[in-house]
Amino acid sequence: SPLDKIRASGVLRVGIEPGFLPFEMRTPQGEWIGFDIDMMQAYAQSVGVKPEFVSTKWEGIIPGLMAGKYDVIVSGMTINPERAKIVLFSEPYYEAGLKIMLPQKHANTIKTWQDLDQPGKIIVLKLGTTGDIYATKVFKKAELRRMDSEADAAQSVVLGKADAFVYDKPFVDIFAMTRGDKVFTLSDIVSKENLGVAAHKKNQALIDSFNGFLANWRKTGEYDKAYKSNFVDLAWKKKFPESMK
Repeated sequence: SPLDKIRASGVLRVGIEPGFLPFEMRTPQGEWIGFDIDMMQAYAQSVGVKPEFVSTKWEGIIPGLMAGKYDVIVSGMTINPERAKIVLFSEPYYEAGLKIMLPQKHANTIKTWQDLDQPGKIIVLKLGTTGDIYATKVFKKAELRRMDSEADAAQSVVLGKADAFVYDKPFVDIFAMTRGDKVFTLSDIVSKENLGVAAHKKNQALIDSFNGFLANWRKTGEYDKAYKSNFVDLAWKKKFPESMK
């Protein structure tokens, strides 16, 4: 089985795109850190192998899995019906959702997503994400601009080049918390989502193995420790230069 092959090789290859706070990040020194990293290091240890993180652009992450470049995708991926036609998902490991971040200049004028949907308003999105899918369905009058990275999209809001960024709640909340003088978020979660680990359709044994690990990881309290470290204490921040905090 695929799981036997992974054990024989001694390596679990994980397709991942760095930059999604606080799930997967790469320090200037090349170290992988974040909640997803902690989780997959713990899972790999549970099956007696080491994780190998394969940096992959988001638009190519599922094709890379299909081509056998890695065994699983663990990159803050939302479970949805379209993707489930192609890949096999694990049980959800995190309940997320979409939020909207805006520059402070709109704090007194924009209170809902409907206020944003006006001619002349620019909404930035990360290409191919659920934020992109949601905004395409909902916004009919505003201009939608798609970008390759969440960091660039968020920075365009900070600089006032865009009127909003629609993206995953954890990233938006942490980014806004560190730049409260520049941006704010609408309080409502515009769409609830679950994140999951994805594998090739033929790799049911691998997904079953991960699901068993996840249940035990929660039971032992290690999930809560990783959550606190990454989402509450923001322990990863000390690994980055001051300019990135």
